[in-house]
Amino acid sequence: MRIAGIILAGGQSRRMDGVDKALLPFGDRRVIDHVYARLSRQIEPVALNSNNEPVLFADLPVPVIPDDIDGFAGPLAGVLAAMEWANNQALPFTHIVTVATDTPFFPDDLVHTLRHAVADTAGHIGVAASGNRLHPVFGLWPVFLKSDLRRWLSDEKNRRVVAWIEGHPHKIAEFPIVTTQSGASFDPFFNINTPEDIAEARQRWNAIP
Repeated sequence: MRIAGIILAGGQSRRMDGVDKALLPFGDRRVIDHVYARLSRQIEPVALNSNNEPVLFADLPVPVIPDDIDGFAGPLAGVLAAMEWANNQALPFTHIVTVATDTPFFPDDLVHTLRHAVADTAGHIGVAASGNRLHPVFGLWPVFLKSDLRRWLSDEKNRRVVAWIEGHPHKIAEFPIVTTQSGASFDPFFNINTPEDIAEARQRWNAIP
């Protein structure tokens, strides 16, 4: 497998009053900076799917890939745009691995574990789960599925990520709930949707030694 990493940051941030979650201050940087650092430790190269102005990410060493589906078609539009980008490289990628920009604590072994899950079945989608709950935007996607995905997205009623995954061979990679030094536990796929969530994420970040 030849894999490229993709950060999906094309959401509308409705519950953040339209503020792009990727650009929120977090620790000593922004949320997107921590997500990029975590993913780039696991895979290179990394690209960013965003419909925001590319200049906002100019300090990141990544190409910015916008959706090419009209209107807001959800995360699968970002997956499709990333597949097309990966396929059009001078040496095409066979797979992309995607992470959400609003999930700064995702596992450090995400790419390795997803790759291992589909090692014997490279045509399958690999999808992350924790606590018996799927996290469908954290996936390893065969690029050859791009034409099928474009057809699926042409139906505006048919854009749920889980529904598309369930229509294809896939493997689920289960990740453990994390236990901190204080004995507390939390899901590494905790994501930031609201002002309350970003406050909780900052508190967790500050508690990390």
